[in-house]
Amino acid sequence: MTPLDALGVDERWRNLARDRAGRLGRVVQVDRGECEVVTDDGQFRVTSDSQRAQGDVAPVTGDWITVVAGPDDTLVVEEVLERRTLVVRRDPAEHARPQMLVANADVVGVIHGLDRRINPAQLERFCVVGWQSGAAVAVILAKADLRRHPGREAEKAAVLAPGATVVITAALRGEGLDRAAALLKGNRTLALLGPSGVGKSTLINALAGAEVQATQEVRTSDAKGRHTTTARRLIPLGGGGSIVDTPGIRAVGPWNAWEGLAAAYAEIDALDQDCRFAEDCWHQGQPGCAVAGNVDPGRLQRYLELAEELADQDIDRARRRM
Repeated sequence: MTPLDALGVDERWRNLARDRAGRLGRVVQVDRGECEVVTDDGQFRVTSDSQRAQGDVAPVTGDWITVVAGPDDTLVVEEVLERRTLVVRRDPAEHARPQMLVANADVVGVIHGLDRRINPAQLERFCVVGWQSGAAVAVILAKADLRRHPGREAEKAAVLAPGATVVITAALRGEGLDRAAALLKGNRTLALLGPSGVGKSTLINALAGAEVQATQEVRTSDAKGRHTTTARRLIPLGGGGSIVDTPGIRAVGPWNAWEGLAAAYAEIDALDQDCRFAEDCWHQGQPGCAVAGNVDPGRLQRYLELAEELADQDIDRARRRM
């Protein structure tokens, strides 16, 4: 198995690269306009030109690219190959701008530590971002050894994340690792999303069988941790497959995520199709509404808040184009 085989290369990626001058590689980390890239010949530092670094085709972690020789024996990004999936959130530093997090993930793993209660709004938001990416979604409940009845939490997660695979793990005890590893079967890429201190790095170390990511203690007062991971990095695993560790995200803002919203709230979306008021109904109890009264009120309210947030984004983008 070549290095790129382990990272999930297939004939479609190789065929795309054959039509370019450069050699195929995958971005494992981006740092200030430069990338660490794995090719079948090894891992290299590759420069992205200034125009690409500022544009929509700037490489992100997980991208498949072709690289060519540049000046002074350097390697330069020739082209970012068309992405199959893309995890995007609203840039927290900008009011109306996307921030691309991970490209070409096969599964987005929304990870939650069971040393704290499940936050429905937070979990659902992460799932909206995950489904919008085009990847499959899994909810990974870590630190199960700190919860008396982790199965009950899994039942709650399954209701909050319809269609997602729910996995329970206790990485320090080695429990549930087989189910987590199954997400990587076929050399797939798993992108982990979640707040700081939920156990992303600990899970990666357990799956890798080595200390490949630093970990830190979590405050006992509120179960929150510091940002141990400082950059999005794709980590190859010895048995094949890869995991993208990401810095902790406390609040995630979906971006242009109407399809992700529909998938994350599938039961509401299904009822919405039967509502007599169609696109004009905001499901606030109008007579004949097929949604209000048929779903959990709290979940419906969170759905409406996200829909309003996305509608406001649409208005902002339209104004900027004027």
